[in-house]
Amino acid sequence: MRLKPTPLLLCALLAGSALQAESSDYPLVINLPSAERMQYWDLGVVFTHRFIQPLKDHGKDVYGLDGYAYAGVGFTFGIKSIKGLNVFIYRTADNKTFDVGLQQQVLNGDRVRMAVRAERFDEVVKETITPLGKVGISGMTAQLPTEIFITDDIIFSVVPTYITKTTTTDTILPVPPGKTPNTTPNKGGVFNVGLGLRIGFTDKFSFATEYYPRPSKFAKAAPGGITDGTTYQNGFAAGFSYKTFKHRFTMFGTNASGTTANQVLSGDYGGGPRLSSQWALGFNVARVF
Repeated sequence: MRLKPTPLLLCALLAGSALQAESSDYPLVINLPSAERMQYWDLGVVFTHRFIQPLKDHGKDVYGLDGYAYAGVGFTFGIKSIKGLNVFIYRTADNKTFDVGLQQQVLNGDRVRMAVRAERFDEVVKETITPLGKVGISGMTAQLPTEIFITDDIIFSVVPTYITKTTTTDTILPVPPGKTPNTTPNKGGVFNVGLGLRIGFTDKFSFATEYYPRPSKFAKAAPGGITDGTTYQNGFAAGFSYKTFKHRFTMFGTNASGTTANQVLSGDYGGGPRLSSQWALGFNVARVF
């Protein structure tokens, strides 16, 4: 018996939708983690690149592309036996930082997605005190990536984050000239909440932006060695993403040079984010296998 083409087409569309719903996506937007997950035993790879020289410096330097850059590479593995569980490893040239951790998707609703993420970071360079803080540190980071679907194409993300140790932990924070000096060391870790927004224009093309607030303890503090009255800054990143078969390429501008949670959300890494006018280019390339 010959089947009519309409039911066959409907079945194909439904099957395609089901497969798409179960497809893997690398759980990273720009610098903030998403609540996505790698399915089954799938493998995701990401390459990150952050230029240091601000875009506005000189056209003769190709607007920062001739300057120094930090590159990184990461892998995220799906764990088929525990639905929603991922293991990730990441290494970036910034202080030779090595990250390893777990992310578990705990909610995957129609309008809200949520994951729990925990990682350990180690800066492999020799521990040294610099004017901007200490390098060669290690610590833990806990995050709760949460995504709210305002519409199917507009996603608002909130990433509460706690970092156990930062570059100025156990040091005395300097203050701008003329202010009362600090006499007690900066103790404990840092709690921060990263914010993000994604807007999809088509299935392949979208806009993404992230905001990294300055932690309150740095509101009246100055980066070491800075004497012009400047305090620590808020961080941001904004750009566009293009997604094709199993690839996602994201190009953006940012005033935060790092990529890991302790680098972009601690507020004091490398003296903190630059002034908003001193933003530089960066890009991510993610691939799912």
